[in-house]
Amino acid sequence: MEADPSPRPLVSDNQPAGYQSAVRVIGLSAAAALPALADLSGLAPIEITGAENALAAALAQALQGAGVAAEIVDQPSGAARTVILTEGLQSGDLVERHWSVLAQACLAHTCLTHTGAAKIICLQETATDVLAQTGLAGLARTLRKEWATVETVCWAFETCDPELVVRALSNGLGDAAIAHDGSWRAQAIGPAMLPPSVQSAGQAEVWLVTGGARGVTATCTIELARRTGATFILAGRSAQAAWPDGIAKTADIKVLRAALAQQAKANGEKIKLPDLDGMARQALAGQEIGETLAAIAAAGGTAHYAQLDLSDDAAVRAQVADMQARFGQITGLVHGAGVLADRLALKKTRRDLDTVFGPKVLGLQSVLGALDVSVLSHVALFSSASAAFGNVGQADYAMANTCLNQIANRLASQVPGLRAKAFNWGPWDGGMVDANLAELFAAQGIGLIDRRDGARIFADQLLDGDPAEIELLAGDRWTVS
Repeated sequence: MEADPSPRPLVSDNQPAGYQSAVRVIGLSAAAALPALADLSGLAPIEITGAENALAAALAQALQGAGVAAEIVDQPSGAARTVILTEGLQSGDLVERHWSVLAQACLAHTCLTHTGAAKIICLQETATDVLAQTGLAGLARTLRKEWATVETVCWAFETCDPELVVRALSNGLGDAAIAHDGSWRAQAIGPAMLPPSVQSAGQAEVWLVTGGARGVTATCTIELARRTGATFILAGRSAQAAWPDGIAKTADIKVLRAALAQQAKANGEKIKLPDLDGMARQALAGQEIGETLAAIAAAGGTAHYAQLDLSDDAAVRAQVADMQARFGQITGLVHGAGVLADRLALKKTRRDLDTVFGPKVLGLQSVLGALDVSVLSHVALFSSASAAFGNVGQADYAMANTCLNQIANRLASQVPGLRAKAFNWGPWDGGMVDANLAELFAAQGIGLIDRRDGARIFADQLLDGDPAEIELLAGDRWTVS
């Protein structure tokens, strides 16, 4: 995203009362009772993956007791009309768990497309640990958009009960959170809200902002600085590189590459195109970092930049400790780091999940592990509307952001007085949306979030919004499959 040409506040004194982009609370519907066991014959035969073998055996026994053919398999075989995946119930490595479910779902899809009506059920349990989440609801929503012939749903249990799985299956339940007593709730999205009318007292004085020196996170941080006048430590992957000597500043990478190539030629140097592109990107990143730091200072805050690799847990702990020794205890956290690896689910690789989950989920876990969570007053997580609705090509991104939503809810429940918000952003004008993506969103009737409006939404809701409203959808509602 191109930085503002001059630092300035993003919200004027004459800002209209409402937002341009709607803001809605994402929550759960009222509890409904799971009906009694119904006819299961239309779903048979059923295959259950044996990742969680004890649960799979109990589930197979419950289904057989209901008169339905059910078999435990290592992977879907094509002999079934319904496949129940237990990989999401496993403990251990978070990325491996999500990859196992995605891989098995893709195998099931390949088999089930030859059997007529078909269904895939992803099972997971509600995590009580802030650092152990499962985002299979985002996966199910994405697969329903990508796969027209196979229905995929996710059921989240407090503790997975085979009898409740059988009842839910027999009644054709969609995505749901199912309680011990058999009651269930689905995702519910509230009406558009007005901006908060009361300004809250007490703000964090030192903020750590991951991914905050560039892009829409920087836009939001500048507005946060205008509201609070606090100290901001911006942490990002890029080095704060100096601008190349002898070359006019520009925000156009093509212009910069051409200038670098011309300079190298004049100096008798031969630089390979990939190296030239890397030099240009590094210079642009450094320029944007500098502009963000200047904009925060102009808005009334104090800004520092730290190059930080969120994938290195030991380095994160060491650098966070150093930050707090230099600037004071961190009590505000904005996690905006994220990377895309878009491609259809059937073409996804484990490396794609590593790429997406790394900064967004594992990086957040590292940061939370390095901080004293009990003293945090404000936490803002940059999630995505893809978590709420699914999005073609973004199975991994939808899962990762669903994890972020869960982490925000868990933090809010465990840390007294904490304002935790997960912003499920729609596409921003000037964010990770190029011209082609903008056309795709426009074709779906999804508008882009204006930068000034998005920054206002962010600061309003984080600082002054209702603490009970944790997950927020900012932008247009998407088509739900």
